[in-house]
Amino acid sequence: MNSIKLSLLSILFILTSISYSNATGKPSGYDIKVHIKGLKHADTVFLARYYGDKRFYQDTAIVDAKGAIEFIDTTHLKEGMYFLLMPGQKIFDFILSPSTLSFSINEADPIKSAQFKNSPDNTAFYGYQNFFLTQKEKADTLNAQLKTATPAQKAALTKQLTAIDSTMLIYIQNFLVANPKSLFTAILKTSKDIDVPPAPKRADGSIDSSWQYHYYKKHYFDNVDFTDDRLIRTPVLITKVDNYFKTLVVPRPDSLIKEIDMILTKSAPAKDLYEYFVREFTYKYETSQVMGMDAVFVHLGKNYYMKNKCPWATQATVDKIADRVGLLEPLLLGKKAPNLYMTDTTGTYRYLHDVKAKYTILFFWDSQCGHCQQETPKLYEWWLKNRSKGIQVYAANIERKDEEWMKFIRSKNIREWLNVRDSKTHTDFKITYDIYATPVLYVLDANKIIIAKRIGYENLDDFLTQYEKNLKK
Repeated sequence: MNSIKLSLLSILFILTSISYSNATGKPSGYDIKVHIKGLKHADTVFLARYYGDKRFYQDTAIVDAKGAIEFIDTTHLKEGMYFLLMPGQKIFDFILSPSTLSFSINEADPIKSAQFKNSPDNTAFYGYQNFFLTQKEKADTLNAQLKTATPAQKAALTKQLTAIDSTMLIYIQNFLVANPKSLFTAILKTSKDIDVPPAPKRADGSIDSSWQYHYYKKHYFDNVDFTDDRLIRTPVLITKVDNYFKTLVVPRPDSLIKEIDMILTKSAPAKDLYEYFVREFTYKYETSQVMGMDAVFVHLGKNYYMKNKCPWATQATVDKIADRVGLLEPLLLGKKAPNLYMTDTTGTYRYLHDVKAKYTILFFWDSQCGHCQQETPKLYEWWLKNRSKGIQVYAANIERKDEEWMKFIRSKNIREWLNVRDSKTHTDFKITYDIYATPVLYVLDANKIIIAKRIGYENLDDFLTQYEKNLKK
């Protein structure tokens, strides 16, 4: 049994709880009747559903005096994996197919006791679970005997375990053939890992140590039907895709973009799956705290939302994404930093692009900001120790009054780096550099190319050391 916290993400709940009507215009709702032995009169049971890697509340029912409950509503629920949440955080999964369903279970042993009426998919689903539960019990008994067995006994026990494995494999193969259109068949195929053959030998007899990795990655999704919308209402596909990105994809924007495009191309024929993946990838990389991942968001915004490939998105949503893309794209890693022209403490104009340095730290700060008051002197001390390495700081104060700015410079004695301020309001730097809070720190190379952004001064040593190692490579 699993446990679940019924705290809902309201936005996703609204997006995925849309009602549908049948061809006659009448709501095609659901009617689920369940008898649960072992629950008490007036116990509460929840009906909930899977959506991607999340679970959402759908309905509530109260157990009557005979242990029966009924969930009934005009809302159309699409085929997928749903579950009952019973007292004690006990979960019972079932396939909603058809949406008018009747079954009974014993709360103490729901898998073995499950009985469904007029639902071949669930009958097959629980037949499968019962078979494997029986085989597991046999295997557990044999494995326990192996611990104290003699060599002769071990050979016999091992033979029996091998026979169980073969029986289970044959059962799976027969199940897939007998139930080709079942959702559980799609779940089994999605969950199944691919078999990787031995690496072939080269002409000289050697073996490419990376061959199996590349084979595994190339064939990872062979058993997955990305056109089957039902899979979004199970947890298996999202787990499969997440594992792919975590273990097989280099976490760099260019690699991620390539693989995300592959997933979206595969799922494009499936409305629900495609929408889910576009939404999830866009949100993930728009809000990512990993430096440089905004490039993935920009790609998705430009190539999907802004090219009319997201029919569910309102024009207001597309416009907001377009505005955000327009702001972030010039600030991506590898882009030349937009020029700034601000006045220093003497009133002299100082252009960012005129700074001669191997590395320029572009630092936006505000003397009234508590965090800036702590971080600015620390960055200054770091710079004093490292300026001999060809590092300059273009310290751009965002205030509009000289008094507080100059007072802070004098009190903290931060006079030697390049203190500047947009005293003449020539540049809309807050928008140009996406300054919605301070402090913000960008690192530019000698050509004023952005090589890092939004990192703390305490990370500068590690970043520059690694950056120079990469340059040498």
